[in-house]
Amino acid sequence: MTNKNELDNDEALQERLKEIKNQKGIIGYILRSSNSAAVDLKDPQKIIDYAVLSSAVLDLSNNMTEKLQVGEVEKAVVESDETKLLSIKLGNNHLSIFMEQSVDHNKLCKELK
Repeated sequence: MTNKNELDNDEALQERLKEIKNQKGIIGYILRSSNSAAVDLKDPQKIIDYAVLSSAVLDLSNNMTEKLQVGEVEKAVVESDETKLLSIKLGNNHLSIFMEQSVDHNKLCKELK
């Protein structure tokens, strides 16, 4: 059962994500909880591609930390020449933010805490 604090936190997170989504260089995000997902991408035709990448990064990081016995991954960054993905755990949610290479992902992390 969801309590009021969880609802307030979810609403606050949704508001922060709206602000982040409007920042220059942000391509979009995928927010997943145990029972739902929210997707907001500038190019909706690539939803499946972004979802597969997001899921692969989460699965790989979980598998590696289990094998190495180093604890849970709180955040991961995957970079290409032009874009990058910030994968971050926020409470019971998993957030993937897709952005241009020039965006400061550390600043985004601070904005989300």
